[in-house]
Amino acid sequence: MDAALEVRTDGQRGRILASVIELVAEMGYERVRLRDVAKHSGVSIGTLQHYYETRDGLMLAAFAHHTGKIVKGLEEIAARHRDPWDRIRDLVEYITHPRGFRNRCLAFMEFAAASARDKELRRLFELQYDGWRAPVQAAVEEGLAAGVFRVVSTVEETVDLILTQIDGLEIAVATRISGLTRARMHDSLLRSISVHLGLTPWTPGHGAADT
Repeated sequence: MDAALEVRTDGQRGRILASVIELVAEMGYERVRLRDVAKHSGVSIGTLQHYYETRDGLMLAAFAHHTGKIVKGLEEIAARHRDPWDRIRDLVEYITHPRGFRNRCLAFMEFAAASARDKELRRLFELQYDGWRAPVQAAVEEGLAAGVFRVVSTVEETVDLILTQIDGLEIAVATRISGLTRARMHDSLLRSISVHLGLTPWTPGHGAADT
């Protein structure tokens, strides 16, 4: 994992950084201020500035921490499964986990927009994107080598299609376009990815619980 992606924090600092992500999802990246974070995390402005002197520094640290946790989770999943399709299915379960799902989608959308205008945020956003690409591409390559998967395009283009579909569905959930839900996103992703990989189209053995 990149050294910039800090995962471990003490209790108070971790609470502050988690508050930033929640507030970004609730208020939008540009509207969050130090006083909002201090109030939400239950600390004084002085304590907050002891850790982070500026708003920009705080926002960068929060996104680095958030990204680090995501990448760590992806790495753990990649190490858990030998079967490439099981690995991909678990990655989809990870991205559509019910707890805080829509807030994660909202935070993703806000940080994506902010990273287009901020070089440091963009670097972290690229690390998160690379954190997704690595296990997906490895699974696709292993499945092809084993004769389990078949793709009609290159591996790179297939992975691009999978990742951009995840991004697009997260934005649709965040904005509530067409009433898209976590359950629909989960099922749509697995069905679409299975088709991209030349498998029998995935169907749920049991309907995913909606949220």
